[in-house]
Amino acid sequence: MTTEQMRLMTHLDHVGGWITLYELSGATPLAQDDDLFVPSVVARGWADHDPVGAAVRITNEGRSALEDSVFPQRRR
Repeated sequence: MTTEQMRLMTHLDHVGGWITLYELSGATPLAQDDDLFVPSVVARGWADHDPVGAAVRITNEGRSALEDSVFPQRRR
């Protein structure tokens, strides 16, 4: 998981539910352009994407991947 993906996933985990791409683009904890990594985390199954609502949320797989990245010694 890249640093940008980690920041994005950490923010999605903190939000805990759906967040629109518009809200994500102005989120303070993210660096500029971290929101551009949404397609990569969706493609990996780490986040769900609602194309109608233009929103994303973290998945259980995403939480697990984030935990593995933050605490690699805990890998199963």
